[in-house]
Amino acid sequence: MLLVFLVLSTFACKKDALVEPLAEQSASQPVTIEEVVSATASAETKTLKGNGTTDNRTELQKLVNAYAAKSKTLVLPKGKFLISDEIVLPANTSIEGQGDATEIILTGGSAANRRVFKVPSKVSNIKLKNLKINANQSKNTGAQLVAFYVSENVKNVYSEKVTFAGGRDGGAVQVKGLNSAQVTPLSFISCKFAEAGRTSLELRGTKDVVVTNCVFENWGSQNPNSPAIQLQSQDNVNVKITKNTFNNKYGVQFAIECANAYVVNSVISDNKLNDPNNLGGNGISGYFKNTKITNNVMKGGKGHQRSGLEIFGSYNTLSYNTITAGNIAISGGKAEDGTGIVISFNNVKTKNDNVCGIMLGGGGYNLNNVKIANNIVDTRLSKGNSSAIILGTYGATRAVSDINIVSNTLYTNAHCIRLQALAGSKNITIERNAFKAGNTWLGYITNTFSNIVIKGNINSLANKGVSYSVASTPKVSVQ
Repeated sequence: MLLVFLVLSTFACKKDALVEPLAEQSASQPVTIEEVVSATASAETKTLKGNGTTDNRTELQKLVNAYAAKSKTLVLPKGKFLISDEIVLPANTSIEGQGDATEIILTGGSAANRRVFKVPSKVSNIKLKNLKINANQSKNTGAQLVAFYVSENVKNVYSEKVTFAGGRDGGAVQVKGLNSAQVTPLSFISCKFAEAGRTSLELRGTKDVVVTNCVFENWGSQNPNSPAIQLQSQDNVNVKITKNTFNNKYGVQFAIECANAYVVNSVISDNKLNDPNNLGGNGISGYFKNTKITNNVMKGGKGHQRSGLEIFGSYNTLSYNTITAGNIAISGGKAEDGTGIVISFNNVKTKNDNVCGIMLGGGGYNLNNVKIANNIVDTRLSKGNSSAIILGTYGATRAVSDINIVSNTLYTNAHCIRLQALAGSKNITIERNAFKAGNTWLGYITNTFSNIVIKGNINSLANKGVSYSVASTPKVSVQ
C-alpha cells in the first residue's frame, strides 16, 4: 500500500507542475504533455554550436528532418546558431527555443533570394515558438532577402513569440499563396517584427489569418515607401489583424496596405499605429470587401489619408477609429462602384493644406449607399479646400447617391459639408448634424445634385446661409 501511495503522489505532483505552462498556450493550439515537459533542449542539439561563428546548417537541417519525421518538437538551447544556407522545413516541423536567446542567423552574402527558413509548397503543420529568426540584413546585400518564406498551398502555419528580423525588397516574412492555392490557416501570435528593409509581413493568397498582439518596428529602412503589413497581388480572406502595435520610424506611406487584390471578410481592429516623427506611415489603405476597420488609434501622422483610412471597395464598416492627424478617404472598387459603406463614431483631426476630414470620390467608379454618422470631424488645422465632409471629390470627381450624413459634429475653417460631384448625384440626406465651426455649413460647388433633404440640424455658425458656386440655385428641401 505504501508503494502505491508514493507512486500516486509522485504522479500527482508531476501533473500539478504542468498546470502553469499549459495555461500559457494559445487556445487554438492544443499542446501535448510531451511538449510541456520539453522545458530544456532536446538531447541531440548538443551537436550544434551556438557561438555565432560555426556553420550549423547541415546539423540543424538533420535535426529538423529527424524530429519532423517523428512529429516531435525540436527544442533548441540558447545560442546564436549561424547557418550558411536556408533551412527547409518539412511537414510536421515544430521548433521551440528559449526566446530571443535562441537565434538562427544567416551568414553574410551577396546572392539573391537568400532565406533563413523556407516552407515548400504543399507542406502542412509548421510550428515555430520562442525563437529569433534573423536574415542578417546588414551583411546580406542581395535582393529578396527573407527571414521566413512560405510557399503556396501550405496548410497550418503557426508562429508564437517569434522575432523576425531582416528582409529586403519583399517582406521579412513572405507568404506567397495563390487564389487557387491558398496558405491556410496562418497565425502570428505575440510575435515581434524587428527589422525590415521594406515590408515586415507580406501576405498573398491566404485564408484564415490571425495576426494579434504583435509589435512591428523599423520597417522601410531601405525603402520608406513601404507598409509594415502588405497584402497584395492575390486575395486574402478572413484576415484578423488585431491588438498589434506599430511604431513607425522610417515609413512615409501606410502601416497596413492592400494593393492590386482584395482583403475579404476581415477585421482590422484595436491596433495602435504610432508615428511619433509625423512621417505618414501609420494609416490603412487599399481594397477591401465586407471588412470591419474599427477601434484603431492612429497617433501622430502627416495629416492626410496616409495617416488615416484610405479605403476602396464595398460593404466595409469604418467605426470608432481615432485619427489624430489624418483623414478618411473612400473610393469605389477595383472594377465596380463602391456601395454599402458605413463610416461611424470616428474621431478625425486633419492638418496641412487642402485636407478634408471625410471624402467620397476618387478612383474610376462611383459611390452609393453610404452612411456617415456620429463622427467628430475637425479640420481647423488645415487650410484651403479643407471641408469637414466632401461628397464627390477625392482627387477625381465621381457621382454619389443615397448618402446619409447623420448626427455628426463638424468643425472646420471651410464648408462643414461640400457638394462637388458628377452629374447624376442624388438622394442626399443631411440630418441632425451639429455645425460647430466653419465658413459655411453647406457649400454647393456643382449643380449636379438632386433630392437634397436637410432637416433637424443645429447650426452654430454666424453664417446661416448656403454658399453657392453655381449659376443656378439648386433645389434644397429644408425640413
